[in-house]
Amino acid sequence: MTPAQLKKLDETLGAYLEEMVVGMGRLERRRAMEAYVMGLLLDGERKSIEPMAAWLVKDAGEVEAMRQRLQQCVSQGTWSDEALRDRLARKLEERLPEVEALVVDDTGFPKKGKHSVGVARQYSGTLGRTDNCQVAVSLHLAGARGSGCIGMRLYLPEEWVTDKARRKAAGVPEEVGATRKWELALSQLDDALTWGVRKHVVLADAGYGNCREFREGLTARGLPYLVAVPGQHKVWPPGATPHLPVKKAGAYGRPRTRFVDDKGVQPWTIEELARQLDGALWVP
Repeated sequence: MTPAQLKKLDETLGAYLEEMVVGMGRLERRRAMEAYVMGLLLDGERKSIEPMAAWLVKDAGEVEAMRQRLQQCVSQGTWSDEALRDRLARKLEERLPEVEALVVDDTGFPKKGKHSVGVARQYSGTLGRTDNCQVAVSLHLAGARGSGCIGMRLYLPEEWVTDKARRKAAGVPEEVGATRKWELALSQLDDALTWGVRKHVVLADAGYGNCREFREGLTARGLPYLVAVPGQHKVWPPGATPHLPVKKAGAYGRPRTRFVDDKGVQPWTIEELARQLDGALWVP
């Protein structure tokens, strides 16, 4: 990039950050927030406060002062992350061209140790394998010309939920309990709708699409969806009228919970149904 392009980019980024942190406390705090974001954008593998502070100053004698400012802003100061996410969601909804979908996904963060909140050996789609990592449920606004993240909630594995000593050492609040990924996703969608995001179609992979409660939650919120499901998932073929069996008078035992069809029609797997369809119906 040319010096002129770099200067314009710096001005654009500065204006964006100023708009995002307006009203978030004293000027010193807002400037520290802006500096923290700048540190995240700079080159370097470690994105913790100490190395970032060194990148953000020109004089080595100023590193400690910058470190304290970032520490105070990120770890000790009180400010509402929801207000920032609200502001970001509205900005993307209004200014991102041709927004047409809400995308639910997992984002994995590889970790070496065991002390970061939520770290465990677990599957990460980002990494493409089971590894030592943190996993967060994320929500994005997306369209053909761009996308942006408007929500991210850390998933707490069962081993963390039940380990009081580990939770206390990491500063996990007592009220934070076991919340499944699909519940985190629905909660973020509720936030987005509250902020004024329109009811775009929701896209998700089979990790969410295979969950009936997630799909029913989308329907209850009036959100159309297109989600992946495994090929062995059962569906009823056209013309079937499935219903719960009626318990006969005087019958003993627990009522049956598996749906039946009066004509004896059996459910198909999605793979079986797909093979029955005319190939001309498939759209790449």
